[in-house]
Order: sequence, then structure tokens, then C-alpha cells
Amino acid sequence: MIKSISYKQDLPELLEETASRLLQVLDSFSRLDINMIPFENSWTAAQVADHLTRSNMSITKALLIRGTTINRDPGEKIQELKNVFLNFETRFKSPEFILPTQDIYEKETVIGLLKRSIEKMEEASTGSDLSEMINHPAFGDITKFEILHFVLYHTQRHIHQLENIFEAVKNR
Repeated sequence: MIKSISYKQDLPELLEETASRLLQVLDSFSRLDINMIPFENSWTAAQVADHLTRSNMSITKALLIRGTTINRDPGEKIQELKNVFLNFETRFKSPEFILPTQDIYEKETVIGLLKRSIEKMEEASTGSDLSEMINHPAFGDITKFEILHFVLYHTQRHIHQLENIFEAVKNR
């Protein structure tokens, strides 16, 4: 499922495939199971979807910021992002501004908001110079190209989490 990216042209396609897989996994949850706590200290599937929506909205805002020209490879941090976010043994503490805000969500609403956040992010990335450097609250100085790779790996990480949540709640 997790492919490596060798060309800039691959990124939009991989983002689209990953978003499609994410929505497919979320859709597999029932209306009740999407709000079920799978195990101690875990988010529900709906809370993961809300977290990703908030993260995508933050990335969209970042992509719309006028960046600065850089004197380095715009993809210099990609491997580091991949190593960090696809290490499923490591747990992270989410920045407060993208934490889920509710305990219970309507399935259609939370998935609809996630879809819209993905569409908005795609629109913002299309018109953006991905080689520009921006300052993001969670990453500091990062290129727009690198931040889109973060989206790819962050989403893949949460797909993995959602698949685990699905297994935990499906037989209850």
C-alpha cells in the first residue's frame, strides 16, 4: 500500500489514492461503530476523521500562504517525514489545534467534512508553488512540497490506525 515517490508528478496521484483508501475504510464502519472506543486511550474512527479534517484545513491554510524562495532541495525533509510518520511503533501527541472536539459524530457529516477538507487542500495545492518555504505551527520551516508529503504519510498512518480500530470494534 505504501509506495515510495520518485517524481513530483507521482504526488497528486498518490494523494488521491490515499484519500480514496481513507474514505473507503471510514465508510466500512457502521453508524454506531464509527463512534465506538476500540481500546483504552484510543480515539474512535470518527475522532480520527475529525483530526484529519482539522489537519487538512491547517495544511490548506499553509498552502495558501505566500512562501519564500529557498536554496535547498524542496524535498530534502521527505524521507525524514516518511520515517517518522510510517513508524507505527511510535505514538504521537497531536498538536492541540487539530485534536478532535467531540465524543460522538454523525457518520455522514464527519465523512462529508473530511471529503470537503481533502477537496479544498487539493485546490490549494494545485495553485501553489510547492518549492516555496513556509513556517507552519507544527513543523516550523518546511516547503509546501514537503508538507504535502506529510499529508500523504500522516493519512497513511491514520489508515493503518483505522484498520486496527475496525478490527477491534467489528466483533463487539
